[in-house]
This record gives sequence, structure tokens and C-alpha cells, in this order.
Amino acid sequence: MRTYPFPFSAIVDNEDIKLGLIVNAIDSNIGGLLITGPKGIAKSTMVRALSSILPEVKAVKGCRFHCDPDGDLCDECLEARKKGELKTENMKIRIINLPNSTTLDRVVGSLDISHAIKGESVLREGLIGEANRGILYIDEVNLLDDSIVDSILDSAASGINIVEREGVSYTHPARFILVGTMNPEEGELRPQLLDRFGISVEGKMPESPEKLLDIADRVEEFDSDRESFIEKFRAPDREIQLKIVNARKLLPYVKIKREYRVFVADLVIKNSLSNRAMISTVKTAKAIAAYYGRTEVNEDDLKKALQFALNHRMKEKGKSRPDYNFNDPGNNGDNTGDNQEQDSASNQPTPQDQKNHETGKNGKEKQEKQQKQKENRESTVHNLEVDTGKKIETKKSGRSGRAKQFRHRGRKSGTYMDIRHSLLNTWSSGFRMINEKTIVMKDSYSKGSIPFIIAIDSSRSMNFSSRIEIAREFSDMLLKKLYIMRSRVALIKFAGERSEVLMNFSRNFTALKNIIDNISSGGKTPLYDALENIYKLSSYEKLKTVSLLVTDGRGNVFPGNARENLMEISKKIKPLSSMYIIDKNDNKFLPTYNGIISSYAGAKIINNIENIKIN
Repeated sequence: MRTYPFPFSAIVDNEDIKLGLIVNAIDSNIGGLLITGPKGIAKSTMVRALSSILPEVKAVKGCRFHCDPDGDLCDECLEARKKGELKTENMKIRIINLPNSTTLDRVVGSLDISHAIKGESVLREGLIGEANRGILYIDEVNLLDDSIVDSILDSAASGINIVEREGVSYTHPARFILVGTMNPEEGELRPQLLDRFGISVEGKMPESPEKLLDIADRVEEFDSDRESFIEKFRAPDREIQLKIVNARKLLPYVKIKREYRVFVADLVIKNSLSNRAMISTVKTAKAIAAYYGRTEVNEDDLKKALQFALNHRMKEKGKSRPDYNFNDPGNNGDNTGDNQEQDSASNQPTPQDQKNHETGKNGKEKQEKQQKQKENRESTVHNLEVDTGKKIETKKSGRSGRAKQFRHRGRKSGTYMDIRHSLLNTWSSGFRMINEKTIVMKDSYSKGSIPFIIAIDSSRSMNFSSRIEIAREFSDMLLKKLYIMRSRVALIKFAGERSEVLMNFSRNFTALKNIIDNISSGGKTPLYDALENIYKLSSYEKLKTVSLLVTDGRGNVFPGNARENLMEISKKIKPLSSMYIIDKNDNKFLPTYNGIISSYAGAKIINNIENIKIN
């Protein structure tokens, strides 16, 4: 079946995405392109369109990795060249789609089971091998397992893929154009992985009705007569293709002024960015200059390269884009922060002042308070652990007794052949070779992510401000850990007559923190309804959740008898969620329902967040 990709030059708007794709096609060593933005802005369409306009490349005929005869070769091609049997052919650029459901074995390559049962050790190439000399496209890269993304980025940066799987050791070229897309609303990418993308571009929706109408008209024309529409844009597409071919030839001769290099280096250091930021900026600036037929990078080329290479890195650092002052490299950092630090430093007491203060009455009281807090932390430390996997027991060194730990297996991510047990099974069964009857298969599990539910009591009561402050402080501490763990978080607020799910399970921690910071108070305390929502959210999940209930437990909205209602819902929650109640109850004489929830839901009550240790 013949496919008709949408012409590259016919795509309306988002010129930065198109330029980002082109510069990666000119120099694949830039490190790939990360496209962010909402759904429906033609991200996938642009990637497919790019593959149709890229010029054909010369490849070794019959090679499964499409090796470049004038570049790096795989083992089979090296052997063929020694024998003088290396043949070449022209090959169209292929686009390899990497689905979110893929496994690590499928990505990097693994043992070919059809050969293994015959006693032969043969590599089955993965998607990285198939993408060599082509485009590897990952839609929703932020939803992939980190181990898979890490392996892909390693190969993209080094240009080779090293396979060490089930007794197979193999190395092959892996030079491809890496393109990843993500919608930040569906979850963020870890900073370590974000930095490894060479450049990033943010896609946007059309800003005017005229552009939106133009898009709709072109899509309608394309659907009605694809061949005529493609022919209409063949000349502009051919022009872009020629510019890419010429840019590749011109790239080795493109120069960048030393003062521009110094400027970029100063900017990277001032903003505490990585070495990759410097390298990606220089490579991108040269590729942009080459695309426009220049042998020297100009100011516009460098500005665009800085935008591409630093956008995602500055956001990850929580910094805004600086004003680029090419004439004064020393003033490209965060000047406001520097001035604040200087003002703050000038107002700081001297070491002698601090010493005199500490020896006084206030200093003594402060030291006593710190010592008391330290003793409390040592005596009552709550470990947030989740019973979602295989339970093991380990003895703590230097202490008597045993501490329970829990291993979280995560979700099933595929099946692989266990060579060791297959060989043992073959030998014990009296066979000389592995066959269908003696193969032992095992399930592989990704690290997975534990789903968390945060429920905050925002009803108006005497200690509302204290409760919300605790919720914000603890949420900040927790979200940093969950961000690294790649966990998904849901947020519930309860006040008035009912509770409300402000955010369903998501990895968008920036939006989550903003919601928590802006929670307002009001009304009664619908504690039962909040527990109902915790139960509903937990029942939809395959894994056992962790729920954090921030409340003083003084509920006053119930459908029936308060005690019976709470006992019933708590029993339903217990098998689905490990619950923790954070309750800074300053007045111990006021009634609270937290004890009932704790008894029937198996929840732990925590009165001091300083005593919490997140594992």
C-alpha cells in the first residue's frame, strides 16, 4: 500500500519546529529534538513529512543495520569488506516509530529465540538498530520508562549501540535523527533526561483565525486529491531538500567567532547549565548558518541556536530566558539574583555578632529547642513505605530487631527467555539442545511508579492556616521525591458539602504545586466524601496506592451515622491504599475521627512532618 505523507512545505506555522528538524537532519550529532506543546499541532505530521524530503543515502546492500559503506560498519559488513563482497545501494530515509508499550529488549536488541532453540547465539536487532541512518520517532517520550529513554539517548550521543543481553555481546552503529514529542500537561521528563536532548522547541496552536482556516483548507484539499496536492508543493519541498544537501557539504567549513563562543560559555556558566548546553548551541548555530548558505555564524544564527539549546534547560533550572547582550558577556546571568545576594550579604551579621548572639539568652533557647527537636526525630521517625510488592526482611546494622522493607516490582513490561534456566532444564530433561519443551520464559517488570493521592482538608476551622502550611511544606518535600520516582499523583480538596478531585493521576508536578499553593478555605468538613474519592481513585488503579490525608479529623458532613459511615469506607480503603494521616492537632481535647480511620483503614497518624522519612 502506497502512503502519501503531507508535504513538508505545506505545513502552516510552527516554523521553529520545522527548523529544529532540519538542523538535526543536517547534523545528527546535535543530539536530537524534543518537541513540546499541546496535542493537535501536527508534530507527528512534520516528522513524517521530513522523512519524505530527505535525500537518499548510500547503504550496504542487505545489511540489517543499513551501514554507511564510507563510515562505521557492523561486524557482518566488516567481514564482507575483508572478503571483497561489500555491495552498496541507495536507500530512502526510514522513520521508525517507538511505541510506549515497547520493552527494553525490543529497543536495544536481544537474543533471537528462533536461533537459540537450535543452540545458536544470534542477535535480533532492536529498534535502535533498525533506525540507524534514519529517524527514530518517540511520541509521548515522557510516558516511556526512564531506562528505555536513557538507552536511546546513550546511543544517540555516542553513535553506537552496545548490546549485552543473555550472553550476547554485540556492537553496531547507531546514527539516527532522534525526535521526541511530549505534552507537559501529561507529565514531565526527568531533568537528567531532559538535558540530554540537544535542542527543544515548543509548538503552539494557531494565533489567528486566518491561519486556522488555512490549515483546515489545506487538509481538506490533501484528503480530496493527495497526488495533486503533493505535486503542488513538490517544488518547495525540492528546494528544502537541496538546501539540506548543500548544508551538509558546507557544514565542515562553517566558522563561529571566538567572541560568540566566549559569550555562550559565559551564559552557560552564569546559569549553571551543563557542558551539553555549550556543545549543542555551537553545533546548532553552525547548522543554521550552513542551511542558509553561510560559512560564518552571525548574530541571528546564534540567537536562534541559544533559544533552541537553552529553552528546556533554563526551564528545568527554574530560570527565565536571559537578555542576550553580545557586547557584554559578563552581564548575561541573573542580575537580579546577584543583586539580591549582595544586598543580603551586606545585611548579614558578622561571625562575631553571631557568636555574641548565640551566647546570649536567645541563643541558648534556640540551641535547647534544636536539641529537643533532634531527640524527637530520633525517637519517632515514620518511614513512608508501600506494601505493593514482595515483602522482605533485612536486619539493620548496629541495631537489634528487624525492619520491614517493601520492594515495588512495577508493571509487567515484557517476557524474555531465561538462558540459564533453559539450559539447566534442557540438561535435566536429557536433551542436547534447547527446544520448545525446555525453554523457560520469565516476565520482566519495569520499575513502575507508585500512584499517590494527596487529600487536603481546606475547611475553615481554627487551625486552617497551620494545616495548609503543613500541607504545602510536606507536599514540596514529597513532590521532589515523587518526581524522581516518576510517580503519578492525584489531588483532592475537601471543604463545604463535598470533596473535589482537583487533579487526576498525573506527572505534571508544576501544575500540581501551583494548585496546592493556591488552595483557599471555606465551609464545613466533608471528611466522608473525601474518603469516598480516595476509595474511587484507588479502585481504578492496578497497583496499591499511597494516600496522604491532611486533616484534623473533625468531619461534620455525613450521609448517615458518622461512626458507621467512617468504619465502612475505611474498611473498603484498607486493601486498596496505604494511608497516612497528617494531623497537627494542637488541641487534644477536641473530638476527632482520625482514630476511627486509623483503626479500620490501617492508617498511620503523623503529628510532626519533621519525623517523616520518605524512602
